[in-house]
Amino acid sequence: MPVAWKFIRAQSKKKEKMRPVPKKICLDCRNFSLQDTSSGVCKVVKGLADYPVKATGDSCDQWRDCGQQYFIRIGWIKGELAREQGLQVTAGTGIIT
Repeated sequence: MPVAWKFIRAQSKKKEKMRPVPKKICLDCRNFSLQDTSSGVCKVVKGLADYPVKATGDSCDQWRDCGQQYFIRIGWIKGELAREQGLQVTAGTGIIT
């Protein structure tokens, strides 16, 4: 095997180890919709009048990875907490000052 191929294989193995394992919690679930900084509703069953309220740290058997949406939700929670503390949040950049 050429040296270049060995390097590429070693690099791809390193990347696989660096990927974070998704947390199987409601905050990281595709069926979860945030309502405030600590809770939201579970929309596993569509079309209900009142969806069940769950905490962001809860989990269930019907969890589905939401991908990048997790980081968007974390950013929204951080912004809301900053606003509650009276800090100024720049809407365009999301920078808390």
